[in-house]
Amino acid sequence: MNIEQIETAYYRLPLEPMGDAGHGAIDSEELITLTLHAEGLVGHGYSYTIGRGGRAVQALIEHDLAPLLLGHDASDIQGLWQLMWQRLLYVGRGGLAAFAIAAVDIALWDLYGLREQKPLYALCGGQVRAIPAYGSGVDLPKPLDALLAQIEGFVARGFPGVKVKVGRSDPREDEARVAAVRALIGDRVDLMIDANMAWGADEALERGRRLEQFGLYWYEEPTIPENVAAHARLVRELAVPIAIGESLHSPHEFQRYVDERAVEVLQIDPVTNGGITASLRALRLADAAGLATSSHYTDELSAHVLCASRNPVYLEKHAFALDPYLEEPQQVVGGHVRPTEVPGTGMRFDQAALARYRAP
Repeated sequence: MNIEQIETAYYRLPLEPMGDAGHGAIDSEELITLTLHAEGLVGHGYSYTIGRGGRAVQALIEHDLAPLLLGHDASDIQGLWQLMWQRLLYVGRGGLAAFAIAAVDIALWDLYGLREQKPLYALCGGQVRAIPAYGSGVDLPKPLDALLAQIEGFVARGFPGVKVKVGRSDPREDEARVAAVRALIGDRVDLMIDANMAWGADEALERGRRLEQFGLYWYEEPTIPENVAAHARLVRELAVPIAIGESLHSPHEFQRYVDERAVEVLQIDPVTNGGITASLRALRLADAAGLATSSHYTDELSAHVLCASRNPVYLEKHAFALDPYLEEPQQVVGGHVRPTEVPGTGMRFDQAALARYRAP
């Protein structure tokens, strides 16, 4: 089943202005879609960025990966992932290369499901299940009243958990905001916080100690992902579990975190991790270590992939929802999501909805 053609398209999707401590202001999402043709079947994949770097991801696919893969057997997903990784090794080992590889890898898994007439979760070796979902905003700039209104909306939708951003320059502001959210939701809803790599190791520890009084479900990305030792220290010294994964761009990076006991909730993102193949490897590491698992963005894909994990505690319902651009948006029922039952990933973009945002 040889690969005959790979095509990409680039879109710039507007977002409500938002931001966090690590990435700054965000007002758009770049979406790179990919179609992969093989013997009459078409697999669909995609990648995304938070408004920067998307053209480079598309260029890597079109100029390096597509010519490399033409004529190869599309059913050899593991072998093709290794081939792409090896050929981009000099400029890769993560970063933009991971985002480009992911788009192709997702399309290959989709094609596999179409060929076998099985949904993605079954291809991953998972059992279908309902996974709890939590509401997640990119809300650091929001004034407190707007933040609380957002949280009220999450609770009204039935989410059993909510997440807020932290990382304001004055720690008292973070404490006041987190305290207000906890007062609003009470003890019946889980509360996560996300620092988006805002602090150095010492400050991350100090901030964590000040915030753990609010009964946090987890403390996410407290410092930069390159500092594995700092995360291991936080695991040892804080009562709140440490969550990380969205900024890890290869199975090798996940391996270090697991080996050094630097993570307690391992989060996957099949785009930023380097594809479904890479996220599955990360989940196997988590399972072997007895870790809880969750997801970052990629709601529709993660609902499938987390079904292959032993202990998926939550799926993130993210502020960057692709719902307006999907033929069939993911449904949240009773605060939970389930993977689709159609062959492949089940993700199909609504081309009419996307058309006005396509760039040449």
